[in-house]
Amino acid sequence: GLPSVFCKKYLPSQDLRMVLEDEQGLEYDSLYIASRTGLSAGWRGFSLDHDVDDGDALVFELSEPARFK
Repeated sequence: GLPSVFCKKYLPSQDLRMVLEDEQGLEYDSLYIASRTGLSAGWRGFSLDHDVDDGDALVFELSEPARFK
């Protein structure tokens, strides 16, 4: 999941549709689930397309209220 301190400070307390944008500009529609401070839906596609494994660390920038780059 996402760091809870970050979520409480920068993300809404309700679920929210978000976009994950990779370094090539490809977009993945995702769902932020506030109660779990995590992403669902498009996260699976993003992680498969980028060979993300358990234990990997990723850095995203919250570039807009509902967009991670």
